[in-house]
Amino acid sequence: MKKSSRKIFQFLFIICLLVSNFYIPEAQAKTLGSMREELEELKEKYANNQLQIQLTEEEIEQTKERIATIRTTILDIQENMYELKNTIEQLNQDILDKEAEIEDILVFFQVANGENSYLEYAFGAKDFTDFIYRLAVSEQLTSYNNELVEQYKQDIEESEQKTKELEQEEINLNNERDDLEVEMTKLGDKLEELDSDSISIEEQLEMMESEIELYTSLGCSDDQTIEQCSADVLPPDTTMWRPIPTGYISGYSGWRISPIHGGREFHHGLDMSDSGANYRDYPIYSIANGLVVYVDNSNTSSCGGNKVYIQHLINGQFYTSGYWHLRATSVEVGDVVTKNTQIGIMGGYSGTEYWDGCSTGAHLHLELSDEPFNNENGGSENIYGLRDGFLRPELNINFPSKGVYWNDRTTKY
Repeated sequence: MKKSSRKIFQFLFIICLLVSNFYIPEAQAKTLGSMREELEELKEKYANNQLQIQLTEEEIEQTKERIATIRTTILDIQENMYELKNTIEQLNQDILDKEAEIEDILVFFQVANGENSYLEYAFGAKDFTDFIYRLAVSEQLTSYNNELVEQYKQDIEESEQKTKELEQEEINLNNERDDLEVEMTKLGDKLEELDSDSISIEEQLEMMESEIELYTSLGCSDDQTIEQCSADVLPPDTTMWRPIPTGYISGYSGWRISPIHGGREFHHGLDMSDSGANYRDYPIYSIANGLVVYVDNSNTSSCGGNKVYIQHLINGQFYTSGYWHLRATSVEVGDVVTKNTQIGIMGGYSGTEYWDGCSTGAHLHLELSDEPFNNENGGSENIYGLRDGFLRPELNINFPSKGVYWNDRTTKY
């Protein structure tokens, strides 16, 4: 009996331990005050991003200047080596000339060997004094020319040594230049990443400032949650309709192989289109009654193009719908919309929306979340990461299977 009680106690202890380890605290609802704090943090993040961009640009400029200096130095070295080569060739020729002069002078000394060439030189003297003079001059010239030859040879050695040093310096400079060009590539990649982050942060700042302005205009207090504030102004609804009158699903949400870069990515929306959408102004409607909480119609987004986000209250549950790749928008932040309100025109065709870098043709990318809109579930920095409250639109709105055509916004399948 005691053993059984002990085992039960041990089992309950383990269960309690596991429960405590896996307990996940409930996330606190976001208030307008917390959004203001996030905005300040985002501004600080943006300021640091801009500083990093400035420092990287300065480093790139310094690297460019160093590469330019190296190239100029290498040209100077090559010119010096060319001059040394000519000097060495001239010294070798001078040596040959001096050796020939020495050979002519040494004709006089061949008398010691009984050669007739001595007579030719000796009998050329006018008298004995001239003979002695010729002997002394011959010895001096021979000595002087020998010294010149040795000096020429020494100059050649020094020039050759200098050439080797210059060749090594050229090699070292070429290696340094290659390393700097590699570093330039890395700095360029870093700057491109920082610029991309800058655009993302700017978009987030614009989103958050727009949100705060909207909720402030609705009379929200800093300590009031977004859900509490929105509930007072959102037009209630009971169902969601398809956002386009006719069309078909061209791509599901979830993990997929990207049609743009070929890598694996999480697709946060349901893609849909219609025949001829590239070449006509195809209207996009809100999926339900709601409040427009964010509009991006700047045509500057590198992925997603113009966007609209609408907040809904459906059967007492908050939802946020997002509409991407719009050629144009027709609503503004703060607009109250119904299911029959046109919010924009389908876009994403490269021939028209050339600035939309992640679309292969005109289509609507529809996103859905079960949380009120905020910078976290709408921010572009989360394009390839799970957004807060992500829902699959195809499981929450009445859509037919992929590729099946529909002819109105409400027909059930």
